[in-house]
Amino acid sequence: MFLDWIAQLRLLQHDPQTNILGLLPLSIRRALISEITNYLQPGPGKHLPDPNIFASPAHVKWFMEVLGQGFSLPLEDMDITSNDVSIYAQWLFEPHLRPAAVVNEGLEQEFYQIIFHQFSLLFQPRIIQPPSVPPPFVSNNSNNSNSSNNNTSPNVTTSNNNNSSSNVNNINNKSNNPAQPHHQQQSQHSAHIGTSSGRPSSFYLNMLPVNPHANIVPVTLPSPTNTTSPHVGSGAPSAASANNASALKETLAQLIHRHIELCNKTLTVLAMAGRTLEMSVETWTILLKTVLGIADFLLKEPVADNSVTGVVNMGDELCEHLLRVLFELWLRSRIREVEMWDILKECFMRWSHRSKAIQQWSSITFSLTNRVLNLTYGSDEGTDMVVLSTNGINVKLDLSPDFVHYSWHRILYLAPHPLQLPPSNFTIMMLGIGQLVDLFNLVGERRTSPTNTIEQPDGNTILHIFGSYLFDACSTAPSASMESQRGCASAFATLCKIFCRPQRSTPFLRTYIERFYAALCVGLKSDACLPTILLHCTELFATDLVGVKMLAPEFISAIKMVLPKLQIDCRGFVSVDDLRLAAIKVVSTIMCLPNHFDKVELKPGWDWDMQCASDNASVMGEQEQIVTQLIRVLYANQHSDDNIERPFTGLKFYILELLLMSLRTETSSYNMRYLLHLINVYVIEDVPFCPGLVGTVVKLIEEKILTMQMPSDVTLVAFDVLIDFVDLYDYVKRDSKNVARELVLALSRYVDALINAGKLIHSYPLIVQAYDCMLKWILVSQWIIDDQDCYKAVIVTLSKGITIFDRETDANNSLETQHPEKKKRRDTTFPPTKQLFQLPPRANKPTSSTNNTSSQQQSSTGSRSNSTVHKKEEVAVRMAAEYCMSQFVNQLGKFPSWNEQWFTNRKPMIMSDLQQVKYRRWKQQQQGSTTTIAGQDQHDTWESRDSVRYFLFDKRMILAVYDTESTSGPKETPAVMAIIRDTTGKYVWSMEARYKDLRKSPPSLSSTTTSPIGASPPVLEDNNIGDSPTSDDSNAPTISNTTKKQNNLDRVFQAPVAQAVNEDAIPDIDGLFDKNSDNWKQWASIQSLSEREQSAEAAAVEKSQTKPLDRYNALPTRENINTDSARGFRLLLSELGLLLPQNRTHITPLKITDTLITEIETLDMLNERDCISITAYYAQSGNTSWPELVETPSAISEQFLQYLNCLGWPVDVEEHQGFRGKLDPTICDTTPYYADRTIEFLVNSPYLLKLPASSTSTTTDNSSYSSPYSNMKTVSRIHQYVSSDDHVCVIWIEDLTNYTELARRIKMSSSNNSKAMVFIFINPLKNSGNGLFWIRILIPSIGNNATSVMASQRLNENALIFGPLVDGIIVSRHALGSMVRNTAISAHQACRVVTDTYTRPYVMRKQFIEEMAHRHRSKQQLSEFYSEVFIGKDN
Repeated sequence: MFLDWIAQLRLLQHDPQTNILGLLPLSIRRALISEITNYLQPGPGKHLPDPNIFASPAHVKWFMEVLGQGFSLPLEDMDITSNDVSIYAQWLFEPHLRPAAVVNEGLEQEFYQIIFHQFSLLFQPRIIQPPSVPPPFVSNNSNNSNSSNNNTSPNVTTSNNNNSSSNVNNINNKSNNPAQPHHQQQSQHSAHIGTSSGRPSSFYLNMLPVNPHANIVPVTLPSPTNTTSPHVGSGAPSAASANNASALKETLAQLIHRHIELCNKTLTVLAMAGRTLEMSVETWTILLKTVLGIADFLLKEPVADNSVTGVVNMGDELCEHLLRVLFELWLRSRIREVEMWDILKECFMRWSHRSKAIQQWSSITFSLTNRVLNLTYGSDEGTDMVVLSTNGINVKLDLSPDFVHYSWHRILYLAPHPLQLPPSNFTIMMLGIGQLVDLFNLVGERRTSPTNTIEQPDGNTILHIFGSYLFDACSTAPSASMESQRGCASAFATLCKIFCRPQRSTPFLRTYIERFYAALCVGLKSDACLPTILLHCTELFATDLVGVKMLAPEFISAIKMVLPKLQIDCRGFVSVDDLRLAAIKVVSTIMCLPNHFDKVELKPGWDWDMQCASDNASVMGEQEQIVTQLIRVLYANQHSDDNIERPFTGLKFYILELLLMSLRTETSSYNMRYLLHLINVYVIEDVPFCPGLVGTVVKLIEEKILTMQMPSDVTLVAFDVLIDFVDLYDYVKRDSKNVARELVLALSRYVDALINAGKLIHSYPLIVQAYDCMLKWILVSQWIIDDQDCYKAVIVTLSKGITIFDRETDANNSLETQHPEKKKRRDTTFPPTKQLFQLPPRANKPTSSTNNTSSQQQSSTGSRSNSTVHKKEEVAVRMAAEYCMSQFVNQLGKFPSWNEQWFTNRKPMIMSDLQQVKYRRWKQQQQGSTTTIAGQDQHDTWESRDSVRYFLFDKRMILAVYDTESTSGPKETPAVMAIIRDTTGKYVWSMEARYKDLRKSPPSLSSTTTSPIGASPPVLEDNNIGDSPTSDDSNAPTISNTTKKQNNLDRVFQAPVAQAVNEDAIPDIDGLFDKNSDNWKQWASIQSLSEREQSAEAAAVEKSQTKPLDRYNALPTRENINTDSARGFRLLLSELGLLLPQNRTHITPLKITDTLITEIETLDMLNERDCISITAYYAQSGNTSWPELVETPSAISEQFLQYLNCLGWPVDVEEHQGFRGKLDPTICDTTPYYADRTIEFLVNSPYLLKLPASSTSTTTDNSSYSSPYSNMKTVSRIHQYVSSDDHVCVIWIEDLTNYTELARRIKMSSSNNSKAMVFIFINPLKNSGNGLFWIRILIPSIGNNATSVMASQRLNENALIFGPLVDGIIVSRHALGSMVRNTAISAHQACRVVTDTYTRPYVMRKQFIEEMAHRHRSKQQLSEFYSEVFIGKDN
């Protein structure tokens, strides 16, 4: 006794000798079933039935016959049916409650089979649903086959004619014409399925009636226009009012809901039976056939329209649970019968019109694929069991590997071709295939050990499995309906994922590549598919696909639909900002291609659509058209050398137009920053081919900034871009000399507007960055010297920043008196931004130690009660303005000129005041230890002209001055050497006093200036000049020999030497030369000149006889000047007016003590520029281990070495006087180094290190010290120590496989205090002729502590604060070095910003000088001050 549809499917056959109760009236059957059920399952407090009633299998059979009839009772008898389900559940899962005859006779398997059969009767619907949508017609030729199917769902009739039959001859052709269900079919063959033949106690499963459902009285729902009530049983009233029909529907809905709950309960019982019962193969087969028949009976029907009937449909409600139980039991059974799998596939074809069926297929294939990947690629991949997951319900199956592979293959091809599905199911299936492909693509991504590598799934293999589905789906994109377009887009996304994944073993088959390119050309023209393609092709042009670069024109044409203005409707697919960002990322991989493939010709008509768009005035505004015309002019004169009609370089116009126009129209802050970085890179890439590009881009960015409508974070990036363009000034001045002038004037107006607005709390980072940008463009050349208007505007702007305290005071007073209500308004002009400029923390420092100028301002204005307290934004603006003004007046026109040698050797000093002081103090100690000779005072040894004096001016500058000998005048001429230390650096001046002779041309002044910390090459030190100690005194400090260079020049001219015994032996000069020789002729010329001079002197004497006063002159008074005493410094300070009494408060003498010497040495060690070091590695792939990366690297490519030299010029570490990081001559000979006005940049690479030769090292002054590397026995240890302060690591990687794990490995293998946060990977593209490089930037959220992890996360969220390189960009060879260096410098500063450790160098120097002034302040009386000026000794 089972569901009749199972027999019609020929899965099982009925037994005509059963169904004894089926002929009885419903009332009798209901009473009998109810009484038997209540007897077998008594209520609470009642006695259990006598076990003797199940004395034999025949008794058990009779009771089960009665209980089985309970599963076919009408809806109103579901309480009886529910009790029947509970009785069977107890018998199945509680063996001690089973009938004794079943246990004793060993009939458990037959017992299970009867229960499974009878359970199926419950799933017969009790009402007839009117057909709404015809069932789908499965066809292999068309996806519109539903229209050809005329079959409808079966109607349950009230006839009790058991002799009626149906023709089931076409049951095997169900895939094309689903058979009509027949309810009164007599099986012609009776098959015994029992396990025991010949035993009277055996059960026969074919004993059930032919048509058990003939006794079910159905309920026919009325049509929407029928007002008659349905018939419920034979005794129901024949007519009712329309109001009763609505009430009856509500009652039926409740009964159906109860019925569905009972079916779900039964499905759970069947699932538990499969999980817990020990069943034979035959029982498993019976169970599978039963559940399969139930599923096919309910799911083959079309989806019902509940809005018509008002009640739910059983198939719709049970679909998900039924399929979940079916597939779970199917896999648990481990069935391999081909016939059963074929039947399942045929049935599933009839269910494919249901979305939940396709969803279940996707879920099952996903689970099996995970398990297959685990078995194929190891424990790190997939899952160790088959995990069936549906709506949060997880079921784990432990299946054998061979069955997993078999079932995976069968179920994978269980569903029909996607094009044969309805549109909604087509989309679901394509999304499911995409998930499966993602599983394959993720293989190997979770490997953490470099030694445990696997070969990832080949792309061709994936396409062998899913290629036909995907390519066919993509081909229908142009003609797809709106409902199917999402499925087509999903197919494109999956294909892009497959082809964007690098092929490690074999390349893609040419057939697949061609089909993929053809599909892309179709999809890029589809508005529905274009967003998906752009989102998933951001890395397409970085792959090694053959010919992929030729798709660049198609992509640029498609991107024009998104940028600069969106011309398609994508709201249903993705957000507009994400879509525009994806388009921008694609542009970042294309924009360097035109110059690389300049010899390639484009196909005719490729730019027709873009030309129409560019010329369309309705799409572009007036300003956009002006920008377009400017770009056309830039590229108007560029022609190919080979006279190619349509060169690939023709793309450059459209690329630049996209970038610049998008910057004008973009509204997303993130996208605008991204665009600015790309514009920066594009200009650097293309400026050698288009010199006028820089000026045009600078003007456009300048205009964008002046609108003051950009967010603050975007404006800061714009300033960074303009600063990077300073290095391209040579191209700017060739194109237009006014670009720098206009930019500086624009920035002046911009800063003036921000300061006048008075809202510094938000705008001060912009002011500081604008000052910096303006100063760099000023100092790039000497152009501003002849531009009076420009430098006056600059001075006015800087002066506003310097006097910001006074301006803020006046503004606040005016605001309070005139507009007090405005203080309550919310400030919304500039949103808060991240502080890229900030003051360093001042721990344990009193607030009174701020600059001294504020005290003067207090006395002059009298309006501030506490002048030492200012807002941080005011202090920041003033500090930046002071620094820029100092740079402006100090650096503009400075000698020597700006060149690499100057920046490299800024550290060495021509004269070292500290060495002078240390030497003199050493001499004092040496002489103090001996006896005073001839009553000489010990202090006499100090009183000499070279005593050093230190003065502090306005808490801003430290002046060291001492007397020297004149190098060109008399010995009595006052001469001094002045060393100036301030916030910008250290400067040295050598000065002499001269009297001007009006009768002669004025001699050139000898006062010369040097660069900060010296500009000339370092002067070698001489340890034996003057009275310096001998070689025995090894601890004596040394001083520089200032006259050594002059002495070297003097030794060039040498007089001839002759030996003579007496005066007569001295040879006559006329006899020294042979007559008519060259020397003789020269001597004759000298004699002639001498005679002419004598004649002139004699003539002058004769002429003077008439003027005796001119001949006899009185001699002047002899000078009584003590040249051994120091006086030059006093004369200099006096003539500068610094010794006047009214200026006494501005100058403070500093006493020379050990503390002062230490502080000045510390000040000299404070960097004047940002000193940055990075780490450079070379790796074959992401699987490279740390020893292979550092200790035993593989053969380093020549390209990597060339790239290192592009980062900077090589310097000799031993002779290098600039920033060296932690490098030492004992461990490194040479390293790349770069410097400019504001940066010193160094590269640490383990391949440039060596093991130290000994534990001690020798410095340039022949002193020895203990090397910190003496105990480090490996290069790895040395490298860890050297690179511990590096925030940025640059890795040249040949294969990007597992590159993210390599970054983590480097971080974890570095020293415990490693600061590495940003990892820049450079991957040379193989098919680009070593000319293109793919950049990947990674900021992993790892660190040594929670603070560093948080800082990494902050930086990762704001990765665009550094640039110009961005993650995923492709750059050319000629621009690689400079852009990597600029990005590393910017990233280093960003790392210090997010870790709150970044302070600009001049801020640190300024604070240190102020702290020195605070510590050395003294209340010296005026008489004491002047007395010390005349003391000739060190103070």
